[in-house]
Amino acid sequence: MPEQPRVSKRASRPSSHQRIRASTASDAQRVPAVAVESLLEALPDGVVIVDADGRIVYANGLLETISGYRREELVGKRVELLVPEHMRDLHTTHRAGYVANPHARPMGVNLDIFLRRKDGTEFPADIALSPLQTASGMVVVVAVRDATERKQAQARLHRLAVLEDRERIAKELHDGVIQALFAVGMNLQATEAKANDPEAVRARLSGAVDSIDMAIRDLRNYIFGLRPGILADRQLDQALRQLVEEFQEKSGIVTVVDIDERVAAQFGNSSAPLVQITREALSNVARHAQATTCRVSLGRRGDSGVLEIDDDGHGFNPGGGSTRGQGLRNMRERVEAIGGAFSVESSPAEGTTVRVQLPL
Repeated sequence: MPEQPRVSKRASRPSSHQRIRASTASDAQRVPAVAVESLLEALPDGVVIVDADGRIVYANGLLETISGYRREELVGKRVELLVPEHMRDLHTTHRAGYVANPHARPMGVNLDIFLRRKDGTEFPADIALSPLQTASGMVVVVAVRDATERKQAQARLHRLAVLEDRERIAKELHDGVIQALFAVGMNLQATEAKANDPEAVRARLSGAVDSIDMAIRDLRNYIFGLRPGILADRQLDQALRQLVEEFQEKSGIVTVVDIDERVAAQFGNSSAPLVQITREALSNVARHAQATTCRVSLGRRGDSGVLEIDDDGHGFNPGGGSTRGQGLRNMRERVEAIGGAFSVESSPAEGTTVRVQLPL
């Protein structure tokens, strides 16, 4: 009997390429075929396809909803139909430039684009462009998203930012410039009493001019969100000492200053609010306390740094709605903003202590 040819077991197995093709074919059978139009209809954005001449060849259902046009009214028309009338000539120029140099442009490029609905109303839109080569030539796929809600949210945030800036400037004016101008007024009143002493008058007027210059510098700094002028070239301890010196000279109230320089150095980033708090507290002493002595101290207690401004004046009821209410609120907000604790101890005839406690 003739010998039968042997069949190789290796040859009977499908090759790796055959297995991949079989697997791919199997996977393809499991993935349903999706028509391009069905895919475009399922997208979360309005879609309009425009040919190289600027004529609309397709619009999906969401584009109908956004624009108010039925797709039959759009197909065959120039895309400028969807552009506000006063922008159409410019848009035609831009479209020609895009066709000459087509490239993908994603949404979110911060362009102020407006589209026109069928009823003539206009709305802000985010638009993405994608060129696509087809058998009939190049077309541009345009994705359209109504940006009205996004613009409204941005406008709300802008209004909040404006309000915050107004609050910041009002606070800085109240705690800084207004107090400085009040001190100038006190200085000029004292000058009137020395009208018979030309040298004293000259010295006080010179001090008043210096104070006004400092107030002007503070105004500039506050407007641009910078630090109070007294801190321009000084560390916190130096600024507090100068503030006390100026207060004592202008108010006539004997004031002691006790600053731990090591503690002050640790609050460099909080210098501006601490200076403003001290300025406001001293201004309250001058205006309301009828004190003869005052003390400003900054030192360490345990794990905290403590700033205190205390006086021996007639005191007040902190919860009684006194005229110091706005200043106290400003001080409290400043302290809370830098992570500290604010307190006021006062009672009639026993003086007042303003205390700021910050973690070291």
